[in-house]
Amino acid sequence: MLSPSLSRVSSLATFLFAHRRHALAAILCLASLPALADVTLQRGPPPPRFEDPHTAPKGEFWVPGYWQWKDGRYDWVDGHFEAKRPGMRYTPPHWEETGAHEWTLRDGKWDATGWGPGTVHEIRAPKSSPATR
Repeated sequence: MLSPSLSRVSSLATFLFAHRRHALAAILCLASLPALADVTLQRGPPPPRFEDPHTAPKGEFWVPGYWQWKDGRYDWVDGHFEAKRPGMRYTPPHWEETGAHEWTLRDGKWDATGWGPGTVHEIRAPKSSPATR
């Protein structure tokens, strides 16, 4: 009889073999995503490029473009529209001065709603207290 951990590995291997087309498709999709990791450099990025996003479609907002570090040089990534997520805010990728002559690229991310720069705010009516009901 196989140990529980060996049994799980065997089950996973059987599943992946049986669904190898789906597993391969998932791996290829993940590999095609841009991998943003914190990158720290000794010089800041060039000024942002002008982009004209026009009007965002209903339920979407504009994420501005930014400079990424690629192949030893700055490479512009165009802005795009992103779907709003109720109760969430999005902070786009951005460069942050993290030391004297040191800049770090921070990845874009979604967080619970809060106030601050680079956010999409969902305004909700305050919850009524039991005394006011």
